[in-house]
Amino acid sequence: MPAFLAQLAAPGAQLVCATSGDGALQRYVFDADRESFAAFTENGSGWTVRQGGPVALWDDIERTLIAWQNAERPGISTVRLRVTPRSHTYWIGDRPALRWEHRLT
Repeated sequence: MPAFLAQLAAPGAQLVCATSGDGALQRYVFDADRESFAAFTENGSGWTVRQGGPVALWDDIERTLIAWQNAERPGISTVRLRVTPRSHTYWIGDRPALRWEHRLT
């Protein structure tokens, strides 16, 4: 569910995993269309996040995950979808932070 929600929060982003020269695991979220990224480095007790570009991708994802946790982690069966010729709208319950509209071009 967290990965699904992350994709809703940053629909154009892609996750890339790599290993650095010293063997440390690196994770990146890239959104080429919005020229933005977030880089994640494990630091022993958690992760350090570095962001760049005009859109703070990790901030968007983190807000969504916190809202989902605050809603008591509802399952995938609670996600609703409305499809129109102009957009796809997803939501969980009545919480504005758990609502995403993806406009079609």
